[in-house]
Amino acid sequence: MLETVKAKPIYTITATAIPAQAVHDLLEGGRHYEMWWRFALHDIRQRFRRSLIGPFWLTLSMGIMVGAMGLVFSTVFQQDIAGTLPYISVGLILWGFFSTCVNEGSNVFIISADYIRNVPIPLSVHVYRMIARNVIILGFNMTIYVLVLVVFPHPLNWNYLLAIPGFILMLVNVGWSSIAFAVLSARYRDIPQVAASVLQVIFFVTPVFWSAQTLPRRPSFILWNPIYHLLEIVRTPLLGGVPSWHSWAVALGCAVLGCGLTMLLYRRAYPRVAYWV
Repeated sequence: MLETVKAKPIYTITATAIPAQAVHDLLEGGRHYEMWWRFALHDIRQRFRRSLIGPFWLTLSMGIMVGAMGLVFSTVFQQDIAGTLPYISVGLILWGFFSTCVNEGSNVFIISADYIRNVPIPLSVHVYRMIARNVIILGFNMTIYVLVLVVFPHPLNWNYLLAIPGFILMLVNVGWSSIAFAVLSARYRDIPQVAASVLQVIFFVTPVFWSAQTLPRRPSFILWNPIYHLLEIVRTPLLGGVPSWHSWAVALGCAVLGCGLTMLLYRRAYPRVAYWV
């Protein structure tokens, strides 16, 4: 009696399947939120292992910088410290979050090379892990903002709630920026140094610690500076104000355009990242 042998299925990997795999990687990485959230907590514990105050060392250093900047602006430039210090504190905290995500995003695939080669998890998990870690640190640093508001109180209103959609929109822009820099840095190892140098310049031309309201007219490097508008849609509500429609439009436009271009880049580079690192 002859036995029927069941033919094994043949899997063919084609270039047409790669874009779908890249999109699936991003979605699957988002679904593994427990993994990258636990990894982020583990990173913070390891970084501040056997430390007395742990992550609050970062908060302390940020607080010293905020206090020093407030002292300079209130004494040298004769500005009202009650209005200047909250503005500086929120600006520096948000800038620290954005710039750290970009700098660490540039190295995230390079640092995670062993995981990428040996552990079958989505590539995007490493980016989500890095962003989650910095969101946790941002939460610690926001303690400075709360203390400043206690000392220099602002009237409470419903405008503070606008910081929630503003921060979500900021996270979207941070996400695509981190993924784009991670991919480009995996291919071109000069990108992390370039990104760090450019961010240093952007820090001084962006109203992070100085206010654009002090200028008689706003130059184009402020009007069309996307980082300034990303800061404004979160900072202005946290100070009790309402962001301008121009800031919302620029931030939303950057999110749509950036996500689209980053998706094209990620779809093209996805199968090559493991070889580049």
